[in-house]
Amino acid sequence: MLAPLSWLKEYVEIKSTPEKLGDRLTEVGLGTERIEKTKDDVIFDFEITPNRPDLLSIIGIAREIAAVENKTIKLPKLSNLKSIKPEKILPLKIISDFKINPRFTGIIIDGITVKDSPEWLKEKLIKMGQRPINNIVDITNYVMLELGNPIHAFDFKKIKGATIKVHKTLGGEKFTSVDGISYHLPNGAVVISDEEKIIDLCGIKGGENSGTYESTKTIFLRAPVELPSLVRKTSQSLGLRSEASSIFERGVNAGGAVEALSRCTELILEIAGGEIASPLYDIKKQDFKPWLVQLDLTRLNKILGIEIPKTKVVEILESLNLKTKKISEEKLRVTIPTYRNDLQIEEDIIEEVARLYGYNNFPKTLPSGQIPTQTVPYFKDYNLEEKVKQIFKAGGFSEVYTYSLVSENDFEENEINPDKALRVDNPVSREFEYLRTTHKINLRKAFAQNLPNSDRVSLFELGKVYLGSSIDKTDEPYFLSGISNSKSYFEIKGLLEKLFEEFGVKDQVIDYIQILEEGIFFELNFDEFISKINLSKKFIPLPKYPPIIEDITLTVTNETPTGDIIEEIRKQSLLIENVTLKDTFENNKTFHIVYQNKEGNLTTKEVAKIREQLLKSLEEKFKIKIG
Repeated sequence: MLAPLSWLKEYVEIKSTPEKLGDRLTEVGLGTERIEKTKDDVIFDFEITPNRPDLLSIIGIAREIAAVENKTIKLPKLSNLKSIKPEKILPLKIISDFKINPRFTGIIIDGITVKDSPEWLKEKLIKMGQRPINNIVDITNYVMLELGNPIHAFDFKKIKGATIKVHKTLGGEKFTSVDGISYHLPNGAVVISDEEKIIDLCGIKGGENSGTYESTKTIFLRAPVELPSLVRKTSQSLGLRSEASSIFERGVNAGGAVEALSRCTELILEIAGGEIASPLYDIKKQDFKPWLVQLDLTRLNKILGIEIPKTKVVEILESLNLKTKKISEEKLRVTIPTYRNDLQIEEDIIEEVARLYGYNNFPKTLPSGQIPTQTVPYFKDYNLEEKVKQIFKAGGFSEVYTYSLVSENDFEENEINPDKALRVDNPVSREFEYLRTTHKINLRKAFAQNLPNSDRVSLFELGKVYLGSSIDKTDEPYFLSGISNSKSYFEIKGLLEKLFEEFGVKDQVIDYIQILEEGIFFELNFDEFISKINLSKKFIPLPKYPPIIEDITLTVTNETPTGDIIEEIRKQSLLIENVTLKDTFENNKTFHIVYQNKEGNLTTKEVAKIREQLLKSLEEKFKIKIG
């Protein structure tokens, strides 16, 4: 949100330097992304959180400045439109639905002259990043930026049958916005139609067929109150956003519609001329008035952990235009203005007191209470994950984090049926439409993206995948996956065996390795893996006596699995401590054998006897001979 210092000063006295003011506002939650000094002004660029739509206006920001600077806000004086008796009344039929349009506020102005805006108005809009168009459009934009209530001006003569109907679309209707772009509207979009056509996409964009141009002489001004959910749904569906939709999505000031319309009407009569030609239309089912929230001062101090004097609490609330009334010594009744939709419960009021009091003013204290001894239900041991990651990093792999969302095309390229995956109803784009069911998709992408920079690529990822085709039947296990073109099959297998050994898992590693065209790929269900781990360790003292180590090359003419050969060798004697495959060449396999006697020194005669026995057993069982 851009805010020129000169414009802010019209409503509140500011004596602090821009830098100091920016720091103070950041302390109370209104962060400044940048402060730009121009030839004649200073422009603040504020970062507005979604819960504060009131700050999407100059006066909203001025209210915050008034609170932190301990100054009084000066609001523009507005006339009472309800008391005006127009000399002529132009006919207009309004059909609205309170379920989709809680408040319909509008007025007709006749005899205007559409022309360029005065320089002061153009200058303010330009500083706010707006492009001046004509005096009518510029005034509606000015009031929206000033007060935070979007207003739209229709060319009254273009409203066929002098009839306005607020309704939802059936889906597929064509609409051309005021900037000349055509859309096919989704089902459930809130629009305004006359007797022939759609003339407004409510809360988002006006229609080209009812905009104000040089020939316009009569306008209908509308200051609407839209439902945030409906505006956001349509905006997301069309990929169309505007300053107005940003405000409506967060919740517009429903109680300020008439005031905004009054401000806009006064400026139009002053700048564009004309006269009011209708009563004030204010169609609503309920009054939009300030609401009350009770504040318990004892509870406030308990939650914040400090004692804030009652007078200070009242001072803070009054500075934010939150009027207070004493109920008892420890309780206050706080009146919430309609532009503060974010303040609904007592905790919201407590947060306001805390942020204006200043979080930096809270004393540093240690947490009170006992240290918990029982594991909470949602506990997750991140040390296990870190140990797994360290094993793979030590093995030459680099960790990656990828998006959980993929496209339908991604599934098809990996021969995965998208019908068995969860689809997002309102995806940001078609590239992020489905929740991933495997890491393979994104790991292959990351692999391809890294190949131009390195001939040797080894990547792994530990994260969730999303299994199931409906929200009622879904599972979100963690998977550990990797891909490499620089590691051999046996290196990958050995790394996984190391992982299994470290965590005491007895499963066969070979079940988790798949071969891809451009590399070796593995994937395992990490949740299942964790459920099988055995972290208990048994200490075995180092042997006192030295081992005898030898390599034996065997000729294997059949397809006997290496694991079966190793197992057969090991079971020939308790003195065989370890057996590993050292090398292979054609039909020959070399095995590394460690003989170890923990009770005394081994002799060559004892080893020779064991060797003779294992060679005999291998020949009888597998037809394997020494090479």
